[in-house]
Amino acid sequence: MKIKELDEEEPGSDCSEGFEIVRVSGAKRALVGAGARVLFYPTLLYNVFRNKIQAEFRWWDKVDQFLLLGAVPFPNDVPRLRHLGVRGVITLNESYETLVPTTLYEQNASCGRTTYVHCKAGRGRSTTIVLCYLVEHRRMTPKAAFDYVRSIRPRVLLAPSQWRAVQEYWRLVARPAINTPQTAFKFPFK
Repeated sequence: MKIKELDEEEPGSDCSEGFEIVRVSGAKRALVGAGARVLFYPTLLYNVFRNKIQAEFRWWDKVDQFLLLGAVPFPNDVPRLRHLGVRGVITLNESYETLVPTTLYEQNASCGRTTYVHCKAGRGRSTTIVLCYLVEHRRMTPKAAFDYVRSIRPRVLLAPSQWRAVQEYWRLVARPAINTPQTAFKFPFK
């Protein structure tokens, strides 16, 4: 109904211009999504190849005692992950999968279980979620959290929108005491 009303607006009015922007933005989002789906398997194959030939290109890395950050696991990885204590997996391969509360890690850790957070390559989306966890539960600044994660997993790389999301999350949950990576992991879980 609202779209029909906007279609009836005069071409030069503010409402019709706003509608065009929304439509272009939606088309752009659809194209980017289609491109991402087309490139998923070729880039996944590239990551597998790099993992085989470069020793420092690990499939996952331990962020803390109960948190692993990595790439999409294959079926043959499941026994190794279980051996590492992984009992929860957060998958971030679809846009709707990014709606994950950071308390999930805490709930798992309080039971002595490890959580594996992954996207396709373990570089962007999963790193964003892990940084939000460090910002909230380890009281780190976004930069300190990013530097810490990068020291563990050097290939992490955030898009500008992902970095803005971490900074905004920090502003929402910032607490008076901010920790460095050296002091952040001395605090027990809540």
